[in-house]
Parts: sequence; structure tokens; C-alpha cells
Amino acid sequence: MTDVQDQNVQPSAPQEGKPRKGMSSGLKRLITGVILAGTMLVFLLVLRPIFVQAMDIIAMLFLVAGGLEMRRALKAGGHNVMLSVLIVFDVIVYPLFWFFHAEGILLAFALSSAMALVIFTFKHSYTLKDVGFTVFTLMYPSVFVAMIMAVNLYAGNLLALFMMIAVPLASDAFAYFVGSMFGKHKLCPTISPKKSVEGLFGGIFGALLAGTAFLLLFDVFHVFDNTPNVGITHLSTHLWASILLYALLSVLCMLAGMVGDLVASWIKRQVGIKDYGRIFPGHGGVMDRMDSVIFCMPVIYIFFVIYNAVAGAIA
Repeated sequence: MTDVQDQNVQPSAPQEGKPRKGMSSGLKRLITGVILAGTMLVFLLVLRPIFVQAMDIIAMLFLVAGGLEMRRALKAGGHNVMLSVLIVFDVIVYPLFWFFHAEGILLAFALSSAMALVIFTFKHSYTLKDVGFTVFTLMYPSVFVAMIMAVNLYAGNLLALFMMIAVPLASDAFAYFVGSMFGKHKLCPTISPKKSVEGLFGGIFGALLAGTAFLLLFDVFHVFDNTPNVGITHLSTHLWASILLYALLSVLCMLAGMVGDLVASWIKRQVGIKDYGRIFPGHGGVMDRMDSVIFCMPVIYIFFVIYNAVAGAIA
């Protein structure tokens, strides 16, 4: 064994051409995360109260980027997605949403899917599988991401946006920490080997913690009561009912986020890629950063549609 204290052994000179990847990658990821969080807070707390459609801009950017990333991922797996169909959906979805609300998103999906079938019928370079993967991409992520607009304006508003973004991220963070420290029992080893049952319980705790924070902000201390364009300011006038509703919504967001993470991971495994994109340094693409949030969007929308119907009936 070589004695490291031997004075005759000259230490190797540092290689200037090879940076320390661990530090640079971690720092890059941290900086990107801070910028993303700061940008989202600016849109939610500064721009949205002045111009409520500000969040629609974020939704459309994520919608276009997410669709292109999924197309690229499927192409890496040998699958063909019709770019023209995605472009048409991206162009027509917001005008149709503006006139027909949430139904406009489904109308854009139906028209774009019909277009895929027409192209398949008259342009024989596409197969039936190509139609399937095109419709799949229209649904996930495009329609799912477009639901941000419906949540922003009609189903939950600012409260729903906070829950949709913060709960999955808090759940992910606590699941990662608990799983890293105490994880022994694999949750889904064939899909995501690093996820554990212990991490799942950590994720539930993180989700409930985030839900408690919004319970205090909206229903207890009424912080946003005088905020313009806030929409729903509290879930119930009875604290016990609010606690139950926030707990239910938090767990639903956590479960949807976990499933979304697993779905995105399994697709990457199936097509043989590491990341969906490179838009965010250290974080990959929109699909890498938003995989858990994307699955929360329809869940949040359905929750608040039912909530609004019940609350309206009671009132």
C-alpha cells in the first residue's frame, strides 16, 4: 500500500480542464431552482393581481415547451409525433379557451386529434401508431398543462395555483429527504429504484405541512382577502371543515404528484433518455421540473369544480 506521507511521491497537479462536476452541478441546480421559484412568485403575487391572465402566459410557455419535449422524447424511442398537429393545438387552444372556458381546451384537443386522423388518412407516410402517439402527446402534457388556465380563472384561482405548485414540490422535497435518510423498503423498484415507502410517508408529511401553511394564510389569518383577483379567499367559514378540505386536497395533490413523477420516469426509461430537455440548467426541461405538478392540474381542477358546485348548492 502506498504511504501518502512519503515525501518522494509528488502529488498530481490539478487538471484545470476538468471542473469539479459535483459542485458545479449542485450549484447550478440551486441557482436555477431559486430563479424558478422567484419567477413564479413574481407572476403569482405581483403580476397576477394586476393582470390575472399573467399566469396564462406561463401556462402557454410550458404547454409549448412540454409538448415539444415529449415529441423529442418519443422520437428518441423510435415513435413519430406529428409536429403540425401540436402546432395547431398550441395556436387554437387559447382562443377557444377564451370563448368557451374549460370546454374550449377539450374542443381544441378534439379538433387536433381529428386533424391527426385526417393527416394519417391522406398522407400515408404516417402509421396508426403515429396517430396514437400524437394524441397521447396532445393529452399529456398539452391538455394537462392547459388546465392551468382553467384553474387560474375559474376553479380555485390563486389558492388552487399555490396548492398545485407548492404541495407537490414540498412533498417531493420531504420524500427525498426522508427516503435518503431512512428509506429501506422500495416503493416501485422497476420504475424508480430510489423511491421508498418511508419516502412516501415523508411526502405525505410534506404535503400536509404545505397545506397547513395555506390553511393559515387563507382561512385563519385571511392574508389575501384584499388582494385583487384572488378568487376564493377561504374554503369554509368553519375551521374544522377547512382543516378537512385542506388535508384532503393536500393528500390528493401529493398522490397525483407522485404518480406524475412515476409516469414521467417510466416514459424516460421506455424511450431511453435521461432528461426531457435542457431549458433549466441542472433541472433538465419543463417535463423534468414539472412532472409532478402536471398531474396535479386536472386533479385540482376537478376538486374545485366539485367544491364550487357543492358550495353553490349549499349557499
